[in-house]
Amino acid sequence: MKVSATIAVSLLAALSVTASAQESSKSPGGGIEIGEVIERYAKRNGKQFALDSRVRAQVSLAGLDPAQINYDQLLSLLAVHGFVVSEAGGILAVVPDANARQLPSPIYTDVNFKASDQEIVSLVVTTHKVCAAHLVPVIRPLMPQAAHLAAHPASNTLIINDRAINARRVAALIEQIDRRGTGAKDCQPRETPAPPAPKPAA
Repeated sequence: MKVSATIAVSLLAALSVTASAQESSKSPGGGIEIGEVIERYAKRNGKQFALDSRVRAQVSLAGLDPAQINYDQLLSLLAVHGFVVSEAGGILAVVPDANARQLPSPIYTDVNFKASDQEIVSLVVTTHKVCAAHLVPVIRPLMPQAAHLAAHPASNTLIINDRAINARRVAALIEQIDRRGTGAKDCQPRETPAPPAPKPAA
């Protein structure tokens, strides 16, 4: 009887170790695979996602139930790990944020646009008292590497491509600087003088 009891205890211990090892391999550090979080959200809300092969991360959720995460929380979770979502044709593509500027995004001209904080947007801002091109080297260092900022001198406008929360911040900075400007006359491109006509041959 003692031998049988010992064997039973040993088997239980072995099974416990095996189960722990399997659990650790699935979620190292007590986290959950980000793809599983997306899959749970998709099934619960009837959404279709296409995940880039580079979308891999173990996430630790403190105070969040992966079965109850809403869309804004999902976007924030993806942002923490360097991913963004772009919608086209009813499919939500999840890709590294380095590719965000090449993806379709809503285009706004009103700085009070409505969008989720972590949604990728394109915002067109026109300045009136400062040269838009002069703002690029001032503002660009305040933006993440994956974002984009460019000026169109002819129309004195700036094009911002970034997460909505940061696009709003950048637009607010531009607005404050523009209010303090003295004029944007120096932004007009100078006409290049025509080359002298060739002298007629003698």
